[in-house]
Parts: sequence; C-alpha cells; structure tokens
Amino acid sequence: MYKIIFIFCFLTSVLTASESVYCIHGFMRTSNSMEPMAKAFRREGYEAHAWDYPSRELSLEEHAQLLVKDLQATAKQNPGEPIHFVTHSFGGIIVRAALNHPDCPDEAKRGRAVLLSPPNQGSQLAHTVYKLKPARKVFGEKAGKQLLESENFEEIGQFPERMEVLVISGTFGWNPFVKGLNDGIVSVKEAQLSTPHYQMLAFVGHAWIMYSDTIIGYAVEFIAT
Repeated sequence: MYKIIFIFCFLTSVLTASESVYCIHGFMRTSNSMEPMAKAFRREGYEAHAWDYPSRELSLEEHAQLLVKDLQATAKQNPGEPIHFVTHSFGGIIVRAALNHPDCPDEAKRGRAVLLSPPNQGSQLAHTVYKLKPARKVFGEKAGKQLLESENFEEIGQFPERMEVLVISGTFGWNPFVKGLNDGIVSVKEAQLSTPHYQMLAFVGHAWIMYSDTIIGYAVEFIAT
C-alpha cells in the first residue's frame, strides 16, 4: 500500500505565492514545535501557518472542525490554490478528520501532506498507558482519551485518493511497549496508512523529528515537487 522513498530527486517546480501550508503539532505540544518547519516554507514563498490547538481540551472532531474553519478562510483568500499540510504525530489524525468533514474546502483536498510519525494504526504505547489511572488523568477525557482508546482511527475516514501523502517514520528509539522498528513512541507499522502513500524511514526520535533539518528539507521538497 505504500512506496518507500530513500532519495528525493530535486525537481524544478513552479510555486505561486498564494499556496499555503498548515504545520500542525502533536498532542500536548504547541505551535512553537512546528515553527522551524513553518519558517522553512515561508523562505520558499509559501504562506505557512503554525496552527495551534488546545489538544487536551477538545475532542478530535472538535479540533477538526476548528481546523476546517481556518481552512475555509484560507481557501476564500486564495481560491483554487492548493492547501498543503505537514503534521507531527496526532496532528496527522486531526488533518484526516478535517479532510473528511463535510465543510472542508476542496483546496485542502488538492494539496499534499507530509505526516511525521503519525499513529495512523493507533498506538501500542497509548493502549498500554491507558491502564494507568495517572496517565488517563494526564491525557484527559477528550482527544487524549480517543488517542488512548482508538485502534486505528478508521472511523474518521481516509485521505482523499487524489492526495499525495508522505509518511516519515523515525527509527531512533527503543521502547519495551512498542513492537518492531520505532521512534520510541510510534512504530513504523503504526504510522502506515491503509491507503496508498509514500513512506520514508529516518534515524530520528519521535520528540524531535520535526526539528531535524534533514526532515524539514524532505518535507519542503515533497510539497514543492
């Protein structure tokens, strides 16, 4: 269902200044963690948004609805121009939910997406810590509970068939609760989508994958070409 990419061919592309990129952080992180990524896209002429959301306070569906509202504003400002996404961890799940929202603008479904260590098939680690009462308290009763409980997030739908998606999985990690090659939090297998997509492996950990200059470079190239 996926193609593994080891080397990117740097192709010539034409970028219109009105193309936008939403850089979306993971659970219990802030938009600051995606600001280096957003800055890289701005240097290339994109209108980049380091989108923030209160991860513990709302449900996955509520986060998606807020994102759709902002996507509508961007689409209205730049009608017909693709809206792209670069996400970390749970941010990729929010984008999936937003793209399947009935009010999501077509511009967002015409862009490309780069997902950094997304728990597309759920999280073994989350399911394990769910048994611990302190962990449930930390994650909260909204999106955090959904993250702890969901098996594969199939209920929110998939990425549009016409959308090109690259999943970048970290391999620098060891965790006794996560089976297989992983980044310390999410395994390579868990990051995969059940629909066609590209996949790249990188020797980097979950917590700092979005800060890697190499990863940022791959994200920019994939969106641009």
